[in-house]
Amino acid sequence: MRHWQISRDGIRCHMAWGQVGGRTQGMSMTLDDEEHAERHLRKKISEKRRQGYVEVAAVGTAAPAAGVMADAKLLDVMRTQEEQRREGAWAGYWAGYEPVEGQEGVFTKFHDFAAGPGPFHEYLVLSADERRGLHFVVKAPGHDPGQVAAFLDFVRPRVEVAFDGRSHHKVALPSRIGQFDHVLFCAPSLNHYRYGGRLGTVLPILGCEIADEDTETLVEARLRGRHSMPSTTWDREPCPVLDLRFDLRSEHGFELLGGRTALREKTFKVYPRSMLDRGLRLLSEAGQGSRLEIRNHRRDVLALTRADLERGTPAEIDRFLLGDSA
Repeated sequence: MRHWQISRDGIRCHMAWGQVGGRTQGMSMTLDDEEHAERHLRKKISEKRRQGYVEVAAVGTAAPAAGVMADAKLLDVMRTQEEQRREGAWAGYWAGYEPVEGQEGVFTKFHDFAAGPGPFHEYLVLSADERRGLHFVVKAPGHDPGQVAAFLDFVRPRVEVAFDGRSHHKVALPSRIGQFDHVLFCAPSLNHYRYGGRLGTVLPILGCEIADEDTETLVEARLRGRHSMPSTTWDREPCPVLDLRFDLRSEHGFELLGGRTALREKTFKVYPRSMLDRGLRLLSEAGQGSRLEIRNHRRDVLALTRADLERGTPAEIDRFLLGDSA
């Protein structure tokens, strides 16, 4: 006998399935907005009912009622949920965390991974009442204690910014920290509602890396999508907003696409630089009426046709994308 379940958190739908009593698989989807997410949820439920699934009451160990830990401190919530996951898990999770000297309510842990993600420093910043917090990671090669201290000085008094109901805030720094000129505060929804929605994320960014009017879906794509911004690398190259929309057609077929005659994207979507470079090559072969549009962090749009392509076009695009960060 198989089981299947779905739930919705804001713009995200979470699904799980598998054999009853056996291994369960799962996945999450981020939709454009809450209305779209609700439609997706209803559509999937209707599909499963047509397939013969019957709705039953959820079973399993229930989490503590919301009111039970409503006034608890974040560390107590974390301890409780880690212990629910596995007895003794909290001791292993918290082992190695130490207070950061001169930064009240800030803890850090160094993960000395020789392989995989490599060594990194993990930070937890508590709010003044210790009921909420922000999390960030800095990979070891780009970790500068002076820059981290300056970042914490700015973030600590502003922890609550991430909990005002908006998905994110892009806040300008009074002066640069390393190469960065802004800080991005992310609500718990962008941190998968860890620990009952008590934990958000924060990271330094360049102004060109997140658009002021980005939706939550776009921010998540820039932070966690394919080819996303390496936000834990503080000595990274700029990763500017690069949204593409295109209508590329060739009567004789594009060699790069194996003879395919058209490639279209009707709405602006987040793409890596490699797709832009590919689009420019296709545009150079495209027929009349073909168009490639690029949107930057200011929501300005650069529209290109085959006639616009010149030797200096790539440099012009870089200036358009990077703006003041060039």
